Amino acid sequence: VFLCTHFYTNPKPAKVAEVYIWAGETAFGTTIDAANVHAKRIARENSTTAIYMVRQGHESPALLQAFGGIFITRRGSRETATKQYILCGRKHLGHIVFDEVDFNVASLCHGFVYLISYPVTLQETRLYLWKGSGCSTEELSGARLAAMDLSETGEIIEVDGGVEFASFLKIFSPTTTKAHIAKPSPLWQLKAPAPDKFKTRLFRIQQPESRPSLLTSIWNRRPSWNRLSPARTGSPVPDEVKVEAKEISPFTQSSLEAEGIYLLDAQGALYILIGVLVPSQAEKVRSTLFAQTVLFAEEYAKVAAEVESRTAVPRCQVVVRGVPEDLKMLFRHWDKGRGLWGTAGLMAGSRTGEEGLVGVVALEDALAELCRD
Repeated sequence: VFLCTHFYTNPKPAKVAEVYIWAGETAFGTTIDAANVHAKRIARENSTTAIYMVRQGHESPALLQAFGGIFITRRGSRETATKQYILCGRKHLGHIVFDEVDFNVASLCHGFVYLISYPVTLQETRLYLWKGSGCSTEELSGARLAAMDLSETGEIIEVDGGVEFASFLKIFSPTTTKAHIAKPSPLWQLKAPAPDKFKTRLFRIQQPESRPSLLTSIWNRRPSWNRLSPARTGSPVPDEVKVEAKEISPFTQSSLEAEGIYLLDAQGALYILIGVLVPSQAEKVRSTLFAQTVLFAEEYAKVAAEVESRTAVPRCQVVVRGVPEDLKMLFRHWDKGRGLWGTAGLMAGSRTGEEGLVGVVALEDALAELCRD
């Protein structure tokens, strides 16, 4: 857990202070509570009430800006952090973020840029900058700036994806060759011509969130009144099922709920993700949600390609089994054990998708199936 005090001048102009509490994904609740106490004290000392709690992966543009536009997260703690690590860098909410990934050649993806620290001896550590063919100018510039701070000697060894030299490959294992690095997939090939335009967006296709009236809220809070009311069953399914597309930003792997249907926009590709608990919903509701998701994806692909001048109309796929490798890379922090749907998915008998069993259906086939119904 970290505390950050940020000072800036607003348009008035006046000096403004704000305090951020940043909590890592494995931070203890007691540590967060203690940090909150200190944050309140710091806020009072700086005559401000602006205290923001931020979880790892949910950093806001304002917080990223407060850190100068480049944000780095490592696994574990300062005490357990080693000199051997890989950081994956990407553009995120207008800034550049670096997140630690597994020290494995399989972690390298041509869509991004990587900083790789490797201790040669106890005294010497080399820092490599691996450039994927689809990384943007901003990502590369951010990596060079970050490398200047991370390098112990100031030396940075740049490596172009696809033309790796032997001494670089050997840091992973003596038998590693260029063949062990995955070739650019169609998604990253589409990013390469216009990498600065690449961004990801996540939408949840759902029924509009209803806000209970004051009277309903009071009624539901009074158990004595509820005992006098007639026995009630589950909420009846309305004759008309209304649907909305709600964007989730920023999003993480934990944003995916097993009861939801999602559309993930990866610029050159669209993915429809159907939660494993969606079948438990009323048939009319789940059928309407899926149908509207497919129709929305078809229209969204055309409009996005035209309005944003994309290199091509994004191809849409419905993920029916497993997790495509490209899809995993669209998340900053991918937990292999959690999979798409977390604990709820595991309890429902869904595999995490790490076994290589992947199944997708093209949008055209999904539309054809809907027309037959």
